[in-house]
Amino acid sequence: MSVMEFVLVAHAIIVGLAVAEILRGFADTLRAEDARISYRLLLIAGWALLLLWQLWWAVWRVGDRPEWTFPEFLILLFPVAILYMIARLCFPEKISGSDLQAYYSRIAPKIFILVAITYASFALLMQPFIFGAIWPWVFASQVSMAILALLASRLHAPAFQLFVIIAMVAQVIWRGLSSVIGS
Repeated sequence: MSVMEFVLVAHAIIVGLAVAEILRGFADTLRAEDARISYRLLLIAGWALLLLWQLWWAVWRVGDRPEWTFPEFLILLFPVAILYMIARLCFPEKISGSDLQAYYSRIAPKIFILVAITYASFALLMQPFIFGAIWPWVFASQVSMAILALLASRLHAPAFQLFVIIAMVAQVIWRGLSSVIGS
């Protein structure tokens, strides 16, 4: 087994666990008959799912790297580990009979702090590691998202939080499309 295969297995395990958490949460939400749904929580879970798939796809850019150091390994795993925590927090243990809006109100500050850490790690660690350089527009969008997420963690304003979540989803879609049609 090559070093790259070893690295990819560790990455794929964490991504797979996070994706499973989100899909389980979506399925349990659909199954629950008496749960009070939170669209903001579902949007965050959808954002995390898209971002996990995008990270899994992006890891192939480092597929031909002949040498790996332990810090590089940690750089690659750090954002997916944070996303796993977000995925785990997106849904309560028991959804049936739950008030997901109240759950969102309690958990949102923690999720937004983790979102800010995720975007900061993209801007400062992942982008230089995966792409070999900092792309100004991508860096600016990631830093902006980190700042917005920090503000959303402190402000308990539903409209502002929804704006930040929509911006998060738009940023992930923009990055996904730009990787298909060119940077």
